[in-house]
Amino acid sequence: MQLVEKNTSIKEEIARVFFAVWPDTAVQRRLDDLATQLENSCGGRKVRAENIHLTLLFLGDVKDSRLDALCQIASEVEGDGLQAFDFVVDEVRNWKHNHITYAGLSKTPQELLNLVFALQRKLSTAGFLFDLQAYVPHITLVRKAKFPIPSIGPGIDLPDGMQPVIWSVGEWVLVKSGQANGRSGYTPIGRWSLA
Repeated sequence: MQLVEKNTSIKEEIARVFFAVWPDTAVQRRLDDLATQLENSCGGRKVRAENIHLTLLFLGDVKDSRLDALCQIASEVEGDGLQAFDFVVDEVRNWKHNHITYAGLSKTPQELLNLVFALQRKLSTAGFLFDLQAYVPHITLVRKAKFPIPSIGPGIDLPDGMQPVIWSVGEWVLVKSGQANGRSGYTPIGRWSLA
């Protein structure tokens, strides 16, 4: 008789995570209005208001056992005393390859880049993997867009009647994404302040 060894290893849970900044209620409302206009002109499906955010750094699948390390790294970045900042959402763009319409910034504040670079540097040192492509700040507003925004050049101004949106950033979050009842949603894991 041959004995078969039983696999007693426990499969570790995986979380899909990213660092981001979330808008306050007034900015969220303005961006949701813009998403509705873009959905009407581009087709597709707008991002729900509560899910509107600006990604700082997408990590993807991370073992649950490493989430504490991510929080520790974020606390170290918080301790660096990076400054709070504002940015202006003043254009819309398309990514044709993945049918996304998003709001963008014609000018990226250095403080935003400082936060992203600080996270990248500390996460890389700790052995976390992430996309090394150049950082493009964007706020996804419509997924599965059927029609691109008609534009010449890299981006166009906001639709008629829409004023630029000033977004004040005083904190950032580590967020876990998931599905519930067929809808995507985000759960904050940790929150850190800017000086």
